[in-house]
Amino acid sequence: MEKCMPRNGKEGLIYGGVICALTCIFMATMNICINMGGVSGKAIVTSLKAFPLVFIIAMLLEMFVVGKIADKLTNIFSSPTDSFNAHILFRTFFTVIGMSIIMTIVGGILASGFKLEVIKEFPLGWPRNFCVVIFLELLIVQPIARNVMRIIHKNQEKYETKNETDSDDRLSV
Repeated sequence: MEKCMPRNGKEGLIYGGVICALTCIFMATMNICINMGGVSGKAIVTSLKAFPLVFIIAMLLEMFVVGKIADKLTNIFSSPTDSFNAHILFRTFFTVIGMSIIMTIVGGILASGFKLEVIKEFPLGWPRNFCVVIFLELLIVQPIARNVMRIIHKNQEKYETKNETDSDDRLSV
């Protein structure tokens, strides 16, 4: 198994949390700044206040809806003989499509309420959000999340090696 990917549910939650947190804070800040006319202290404070709710919504959607669909689509469009990178690219692509569609609508609702304006702005907002997120995921967020997994696995290996050494020392006494 790849050292840069989660090996169990706890690691999967950490991995997904890192991806979701980084993506949410960036995208929420970007969209709030756009809607408020530019980068300002007020826009930054608004995005920080919105972050917890946006993060929770995004995590739940990814875990229970979009992630499951992305996994199924990845299995349809890839084969077991495809490379690790091909599987990651398919999974990322399908996740970004689903999450960018849903979160563009959710963001509009959080900003404006349940108004027709949200649907009217979708054709402009979604393509921008999709393009930003796909590049953000591939070039920044995914590499950071995989590096977090490498660090976790490296620390686990150090801990396991230390415990094996300590156990061997106790047995030889």
